[in-house]
Amino acid sequence: MELIKDDQKGRVYQDGKIKIFYRKEGSVSGDNSINVEELIYLINGSVELTVDDKVENLDAPARIKIPEKTYHKIVALSDITFILLE
Repeated sequence: MELIKDDQKGRVYQDGKIKIFYRKEGSVSGDNSINVEELIYLINGSVELTVDDKVENLDAPARIKIPEKTYHKIVALSDITFILLE
């Protein structure tokens, strides 16, 4: 795995089409509708997930499927780890 990002939100590692995100509490991921279909596995922590106009809180473990070109936002309610498959 290659470290591709390390900033105030946390760290992101990538290996081919697999990304592993380590995000800090309060960080925001997504917040856009410019995406291919995404499959996310929340490994640990809690998030507030917005997909289109639906908002829900999820605790790990959870599977999240986001359709292509769909508004989505993930707010970390705690430190979180998730795997993204594109």
